[in-house]
Amino acid sequence: MKKILTYILGVLLGYTAHAQEVIQLYEGKAPGSENWTWQESVLTNANWGGRTAYNIVDPTITAYLPNPNKANGTAIVVAPGGAFHTLSIDNEGVDVAKWLNERGIAAFVLKYRVARSFTDNPITEIMGKMSNMKALDQENAAVIPLATQDGRKAIQYIRQNAEKFHVNPNKIGMMGFSAGGTLTMSVVYTANDAERPNFVAPIYAYEKAILGNKVPTQPTPIFVAAASDDQLGFTLHSSSIYGKWTQAKQPAELHIYEKGGHGFGMSKKNIPTDTWIERFGDWLQLHGLTTPEPPAPGLAFFCEIKVLLSEALTVGQTPHGLRRIIPIVGGTFEGPSIKGEVLSGGADWQIVRSDGVAELDANYQIKTDDGVIIYVKNNGLRVASPEIAAKIAKGENVDPSQYYFRTIPKLEAPKGKYDWVNNSLFLCKGIRKPDHVLIQIWAVK
Repeated sequence: MKKILTYILGVLLGYTAHAQEVIQLYEGKAPGSENWTWQESVLTNANWGGRTAYNIVDPTITAYLPNPNKANGTAIVVAPGGAFHTLSIDNEGVDVAKWLNERGIAAFVLKYRVARSFTDNPITEIMGKMSNMKALDQENAAVIPLATQDGRKAIQYIRQNAEKFHVNPNKIGMMGFSAGGTLTMSVVYTANDAERPNFVAPIYAYEKAILGNKVPTQPTPIFVAAASDDQLGFTLHSSSIYGKWTQAKQPAELHIYEKGGHGFGMSKKNIPTDTWIERFGDWLQLHGLTTPEPPAPGLAFFCEIKVLLSEALTVGQTPHGLRRIIPIVGGTFEGPSIKGEVLSGGADWQIVRSDGVAELDANYQIKTDDGVIIYVKNNGLRVASPEIAAKIAKGENVDPSQYYFRTIPKLEAPKGKYDWVNNSLFLCKGIRKPDHVLIQIWAVK
């Protein structure tokens, strides 16, 4: 019984250690394949480097995230190959993702839509079709746009959720193998700014099936690799892609190995292609994609000030804009370790620029409940549409999400308990109410 329990515990621990988040790229049916009714399956075949997925109907990305202590902010979508009929999930997907994780890179293995397989042995089925590439191209023509759509959607999703995955939205790349390389190039050629990867790595791609041919104008480094003895004759396709990139004066690197065949991926054959991934790592390092990013400054809530105002005094138009003086007549403030009152006598010497933006210059004093007076000088901007600005001017209560109100305060305190504010930076969010302003202050850590 003890051995059985130990075995079950080991299995559960092993499963937990390798469990990854699988993310559906679309809500409901993927657009363009709503009528597909076949079921996704996975075949295990050691000769093809592990598992092979086929009949993909619902596109997903599986997130493989690095140890937070290693994470460097770079993310890569990994697109396995398989002639747009199957996906070599391990050799050209999961194994790549694990290698990237060891180097601090977040990896997302893409399961994109592929053409339907009609047998339970999709490898034999596709090998037969590859004897006639022209016919295979015709069959794949309908699915490649859908797969490209999936690739673009994956990049967009990761960029929109960069904070969740702790990645830099400007350091998101895509790499693919064979059909996955074709997909990678189709994505970078056809995507808009939100969907376009920042760098790409097509590995033994098939150029004839690539959608589009417009090299991006913004810097987009490319890493290309293939073998001279590629059984499918794709070697010159890689050199052609490289040529287009260099002609466009884009950063480019090309590796053509003498031996390796087609589909070497992460497999080991005791030949130089075994280390292509290390060269890819060198290239990533060259472009600063493996260098950890410094942590962003943090914020600690300091206090919220309720500033009471009296009627604004309008000076009129000056060379700087419409000058308004808004007297500060009192108020209160409170935070985790401070509270007190706002003293009267201050004011906001406000300028409304010609573009409608209000430049704020508030000067006033606050007095803590233990008798310390702190001087506050607060400069900032309130940006709103003409309609919202008019409502604020009339004293209406406006949802703060409808305008931008941010300030940078400077606090001065006498030596003693609050002396630390003299050596700290603060940021504020403002909320305009009909008769007062709420100023929420955070200290920059």
